[in-house]
Amino acid sequence: MPTFTELLTASDAELVKVFYRVKSNPDEDFIVRINKIAAQLELNHSQLVCALGFNRHIRDLEDIYSTLGFRNYKLLSYRCNELYSTDTYNQLPIDNILDIYSERLEDQQILDSLRDMLGPRLEHVETEIGKHDDPAHIISYRMEVHSIYKSGLVGEDFANMRLALDNGQYRLMSDEVIVMVDAGLYPASNLFFKDMLSVDEKRCLIENKYIDDNMVKNRIQNTAISAEERDMLEDFI
Repeated sequence: MPTFTELLTASDAELVKVFYRVKSNPDEDFIVRINKIAAQLELNHSQLVCALGFNRHIRDLEDIYSTLGFRNYKLLSYRCNELYSTDTYNQLPIDNILDIYSERLEDQQILDSLRDMLGPRLEHVETEIGKHDDPAHIISYRMEVHSIYKSGLVGEDFANMRLALDNGQYRLMSDEVIVMVDAGLYPASNLFFKDMLSVDEKRCLIENKYIDDNMVKNRIQNTAISAEERDMLEDFI
């Protein structure tokens, strides 16, 4: 049986070969049909829909997505986007998510759609982590954040959006600010002097040697910084 990655990256001919052997009942509800086809391929519902939905060849393969119960490609895309945006490593484990980012699909329409969903998806994952504090999900979240930046999927606009959010605890959890610097989106010094960074994020930059003593001394001269930040900075003087 093809793996998630093999379906995601399959050529049109390979997809046709896989689905030629699939059995489907057109009278069944589309959710039931997807579930039964997924079971035949030893995948779950979300894996099947997202592997096909993010495959750059599927748009022209009406016979395949109609077998799953989708009347057109747009409906498959909607379902794929819904499942991707709201899953928290349950039906789409982190390996599947990383495969989506590394593949990048070479299809501008899919790529643009994926970029639009990255922010809302991360916020959804963060909400779930806040509710359950599951260590496995935290590790997966860190891996996902690193992959988003390292794969070149995003640029400064995405980083600006993330920095504008009141989510410093999650940026710290994933070392997101460090990853932004390593990806070349910001000089570390620019981030260090931003008020939107949390005190702990600035401490992280210092401890990881991205900030030198002169920058610390310069920042501490700012009379507008909080007492908490001043106390932190004084630890490094």
